[in-house]
Amino acid sequence: MKKFILITIVSLFCFSFQAQAQKKVPYIGQITDTLGVPLQFANILAMDTVKNSIAAFGVTDPRGNFRLTLQEGKAYKIKISFIGFLPVESMIKAYDNTSAPLSIALRENSKQLGDVEVVTEMPVLIQGDTITYKADVFTKGNERKLGDVLNELPGFEVNEDGQVKVEGQTINKLMVDGKEAFGGDTKLMTKNLPANVVDKVQLLKNFNDVAPLSSVNQSEAMALNIMLKEDKKNILFGDLTAGAGPENRYLGHANAFYYSPKTSLNFIGGANNVGKLTFTMSDYFRFSGGLGGFAGRSGSGLRLSSNNLGFPVAERNNAQELKNETLAFNFNSTPSKSWNISGFAIGSKVNNTLGSVSRRNYILQTGDNQEILTSATNTRSNAGLFKFNTKYTPNPLLQVGYDALVRISDSENITTQNSEFGGINNAIGGVTAQQPWSIQNQLSAFYAADDKNVLSLEASYEYKFQDPLYDLSTSERPFASLITLSDDNPFNILQSRVIKTNNQEAILNYYRILNKTNHINLSVGNVYTEQSMTSDLVQLVNDNEFDLGNPDLINDVDYRFQDYYAGVTLKTKFGRLLFTPSLNLHYYQIENVQRGTTERFDKTLLLPSVSARYKFSSSHSLSFNYNPRAEFTDIQNLARGLIVRSYNSLFGGNPILKNSFYHNLSMNYSNFSMYSFFNLYGGLNYSKRFDDVSNIIQFNGLERVNTPINIDVANETMSGNINADKRFDSFSINFSGRVSRSISNNFIGDILNENVSFQQTYTTGLSTTFFKKLNIDIGVEKTFNRYDGNNISNRFENDKPFIKMDVRFLKGFRLDVDYEYNNYQNKANDIQSDFEILDVELTYRKGKSPWEFRVEGMNLLNTTGIRRDSFSESLISTYEYFIQKRYWLLSIVYDL
Repeated sequence: MKKFILITIVSLFCFSFQAQAQKKVPYIGQITDTLGVPLQFANILAMDTVKNSIAAFGVTDPRGNFRLTLQEGKAYKIKISFIGFLPVESMIKAYDNTSAPLSIALRENSKQLGDVEVVTEMPVLIQGDTITYKADVFTKGNERKLGDVLNELPGFEVNEDGQVKVEGQTINKLMVDGKEAFGGDTKLMTKNLPANVVDKVQLLKNFNDVAPLSSVNQSEAMALNIMLKEDKKNILFGDLTAGAGPENRYLGHANAFYYSPKTSLNFIGGANNVGKLTFTMSDYFRFSGGLGGFAGRSGSGLRLSSNNLGFPVAERNNAQELKNETLAFNFNSTPSKSWNISGFAIGSKVNNTLGSVSRRNYILQTGDNQEILTSATNTRSNAGLFKFNTKYTPNPLLQVGYDALVRISDSENITTQNSEFGGINNAIGGVTAQQPWSIQNQLSAFYAADDKNVLSLEASYEYKFQDPLYDLSTSERPFASLITLSDDNPFNILQSRVIKTNNQEAILNYYRILNKTNHINLSVGNVYTEQSMTSDLVQLVNDNEFDLGNPDLINDVDYRFQDYYAGVTLKTKFGRLLFTPSLNLHYYQIENVQRGTTERFDKTLLLPSVSARYKFSSSHSLSFNYNPRAEFTDIQNLARGLIVRSYNSLFGGNPILKNSFYHNLSMNYSNFSMYSFFNLYGGLNYSKRFDDVSNIIQFNGLERVNTPINIDVANETMSGNINADKRFDSFSINFSGRVSRSISNNFIGDILNENVSFQQTYTTGLSTTFFKKLNIDIGVEKTFNRYDGNNISNRFENDKPFIKMDVRFLKGFRLDVDYEYNNYQNKANDIQSDFEILDVELTYRKGKSPWEFRVEGMNLLNTTGIRRDSFSESLISTYEYFIQKRYWLLSIVYDL
C-alpha cells in the first residue's frame, strides 16, 4: 500500500507540473451551411504546424457547436470538413475566444467526393448507422493489439476476456475488412490482431447481414468492421514470439494474417506454461454461441444443461500452474460476387493445477455449521471446435445459407480434498471425466418478393452426447442413511451417466411493409426435443464393480418436449419513438417416461412483449423492454433416481416439474457527446420469477440431498449499472458502478428459507499521458458483498487500488508496470487479508526493426494466494486461491 501511495503522489505531482507548464485555452465556434443551418458531425482539426500532426480535434453537436482545447499563444492550422461540403482551412493563434466564438459557413460541393477520400481526412465520420473512427487520431502509439486500440476510442470498452462494449452495448460480431474471422467472435482478434495494421474502425449499429431483410431490420445488434491499412493488404503479416525462463518456463506464440479482396486467412497458435491463455475451456463452451434458438425470440425456451458440468475454469488469478496449447485457423473466401464460404478450426490442450482453502458456512444447519475444505485439483482437457458456413446471394432479393458446427472434448478433473467438520476429518478423492460432443446444422433462406413482402425460413438440427463419469473415494462412509455400502476403507463409488439429445427447430416468417414507418411480422414455428438419460451407481472394491441393488440409484428416462407457436409483431415509428409490440401463442406437449410411469401435460400460453426506443439524437437514446418468458427444464431435473454430485451432495429429480414463468423488464440509457467527449450510459434490469425451479434441501450432518420443485414464492432479481467517462485534452476520468440484489427461496427440510444476495462494485479511475512518453492509468475499485439466509449473515469487502504505467525512454525502450493492492475482509469471521500483485515488462525495439526483445517478471512480490467469496442456496463460502509464484521470462518477438 505504501508503494501505491508513493506512486500516486509522484503521478499527481507530474500531472500538476504539466498543467502549470502548459496553459490550455478553449477555442470554440459554430459550423453551418450557407443558409445558416447548423451542421452536426462536422470535423474540426487543429494541426500542429511544427510537428505536422493533429494536436486536437472536435465534432460538432446538433447545434453545430464545437470546442477544442489548445496551447495558448501557439499557431495552428484549422481544417474543417463535412461530407458533401467543401473543406475550409485557416491559420489561427490560440487564445481564449469564448467572448467571440468562431463562425464558419461551409459551401456545398458540386462534385461528390469519394468515401475513401473523405474518411481519410476526417477523424470521425457518421453516415446513418455507421460511425467510422480514424484510429491514429485516438491512439497514443503504445498500443500492441486491436483491444488496446479499441480501448482508446470514445465510448469503447474492452474487458480482460476480450468482450467489446460500445456505449454499454455488447458488440455482437467483429469483422476485418468486411470478412468474419472466427465466427465474428471478438476475443481472439482483440488479443491477437496487431495494433499497427489498423487504419479505421467502423461501428455498425442496427447490424443485419441478411440483404433481403434490410428493409425490415428489427435488430439492435452492433458490429465492428476493422479496416486495415493499405500496405497491410495482399501481404502476410503478424508476429512470432519465443520465450524461456528459470524453472523450465517457456512461451511460444504465433499470429499470421492474410487479407485480400477475395480471401482472408488467419492463423493463431501458442504453447506456454506461464498462464497466458489464448483459449480457455469457457471459451470452448461459449464460442460462436451455437446455432438455432429461434423459439427464444418468441418468449419460450427449454433450458438444456451445459456440457462443462462444473469443470473449474483456470485463469492466472486462481491457478498455481497453467499449461496450454492452442491452434486456431480461420478462412473466408468469396469465389464470386454471389457466393461466400468461410469456416474455422480450433484445437486446445490444457493442463492446469489449482489449489484452495475454503471456509464454508451452511445455511440452516443445526449445531456447528462451518466446514474447512482444502482442495488440490488437476484439470486436463483436449477440445476441438469446427465450423463451416456458406452463403449464396445471387441478388439482393434472395439469400440462402448453410452452417455446420461440431464440438468435441475429452476432459478429466482429478481432485484431492480434506474436509474438517464437527471434529471429523474426511480424506476425499474425486475423478470427473467426460467425452461430450455435438453437431449442429442450420439452413436458412430469405426472399424479398417485392418491396412490400419478405419471406424467411430457418431450420436447425442438433445432436448432443454427454457421458459424465464421477469416481468418488472417501475415508468416511458417504451417505450412510441412503446408500448401503459394504465395509471397505476407503469407500469408493462410481457414478455414470449418459445423456443423448436430439433437438430440431424451424420457423417461417412473413414480413409485410405497410409504409415507411410501419411493418408487420407474422411467424409460425416448432421446436421438437427428444432426450434419453441412463445412470447407474456402483461400488468399487479392489477394482471390481458391485451393484448396490437399490432401484432409487438407477435412471432410465425418456423425455419429449414439443412447442408449436405463432406470433405477430408490429413495428411502428412515431417521430423519434420506435415502438414494437409482439404477441405469441404457444401450445406445448411435454412427456417423460421412467420406471413404467408416464408423466404428460399439455399447456397453452399467450405471451405478450413490448420494446420501445426513443432517440433524442443519433447518440442519445432511452430504451425499454418487457419480455415475459416461459422456461422449461430438461431431463436432468426430471430423472428421479439419485445422482452423486460431490462427496457430500446427492441430487434426485422431480418428474412432475412444470415450467417457470419470468417477468423481465429492462431500461437502458445512453448519451455520448462528440462535442464534449462525455459518455454516460447505464441500465436497470428487473426479473420476477413465478413457479421457479428451486430445491428442497435435506441435511444429514454435512451431507445433503437436493430435490427440485416449482416453488410457490416468487424469486426476484434487480440489477443496475452506470458508466461515465469524460475526456479532456491531456487526461480522462471514468466511473463505473454495478449493483445487484437477488432474493431466492428454497426449502431446507420443511422450513422456507429466503436467501438475499446484495453485491456492489464501484470503480473510478484517471488516465493521462505526459510528454507523449509516459501513460498512466490509476484508480480504485471497491466491492461490497452481503449474503443473508434465515439464520446466517455475512459481509465481505475488498478495496483494490491499482495503477498501470508504461513509459518510453532512451531510444526504443519501454517499461510496463501493472500493480494492484487488495485489502479483503470477511466481516462475520473477522478475517482480513492483504495481498499485492506486481507485473513488470521491459521491451526494446530499435526504430522500425521487426525484432523486439522482452524481459518480464510476473507476480514479483511472490503473493501466494488471493481471497474470493461466493454464495449458493445452501452455503456461504470464502476462499483462498493459490496462484502462480514469481517467475521471469525472456522473449524475442519478430514481426512478419
